[in-house]
Amino acid sequence: MKKIAGIFAVATALVLTSCGGADSDTSPFVGKIEFKANGMGFNTNGSITVDAENQRMTYRIDAIEKLMGMDMAMMVDMKNKVMYTICPSKNIYMETPMKDEEVKGELPSEKDVEEMKKEFFSKLKKTGKQETILGLTCDEYILKEKTEGVENASIWVSKTMLDRMISSWSMLPELKKLGAEELMIGFPLKGSFKALGQTGSFEVTKITEGKEALADFDMSKMKKMDQAAFSQKMMEGTSWGDMMNGMEDMEAQGYGDDIEKELE
Repeated sequence: MKKIAGIFAVATALVLTSCGGADSDTSPFVGKIEFKANGMGFNTNGSITVDAENQRMTYRIDAIEKLMGMDMAMMVDMKNKVMYTICPSKNIYMETPMKDEEVKGELPSEKDVEEMKKEFFSKLKKTGKQETILGLTCDEYILKEKTEGVENASIWVSKTMLDRMISSWSMLPELKKLGAEELMIGFPLKGSFKALGQTGSFEVTKITEGKEALADFDMSKMKKMDQAAFSQKMMEGTSWGDMMNGMEDMEAQGYGDDIEKELE
């Protein structure tokens, strides 16, 4: 079940990194993608920036800010093996180096790839229908049988954009060695599903190409902080920060000491 959940997590990430452009454009994608999604009890907008030339990708959804009051984005820099946590509204960021084994650990094993094919991708059927979405010719795939609680699903994917997104990936040769090419059917630009009795949908709403679209995540204009300072600054003035401060005040005043003694 965990592996299947992981597959859907990856699939969701791919859905949200869908991009647009002319089918004839084969250049590495650089720009910003805006999307909306709903289902399983939430509705949200969000955005992704992609710099395929430098193997960088950011992910930001409004739901996090609405839930916790924090403006937060994650950036993965595969070229330099660094992960960044960014607060664009406060112009701050922190970085976490990734070791080679951590980067390699993100790759599935050959066994994982085979299980993905068997448990999910073997159940997808290409219908033969095509639709132009945001300038891209997309093919429709449907789920031909129920799998792990997902009753039905329909997705429209662009193989052209997939190629633009991953042609510069340093890990692409390794993925091909694992036989993962069969999983690379394309990036979905829209779709719908029914799972656990609930329905949902997603759709890429706007594509902006060009390096200027990456301005929100230009860290040369931001202040670098260590983890403790970044967390404190990011939570200032947020509901989450207020709650944490309240808990610290209660702890300082000795609330809960009696309970701890009883537990001991």
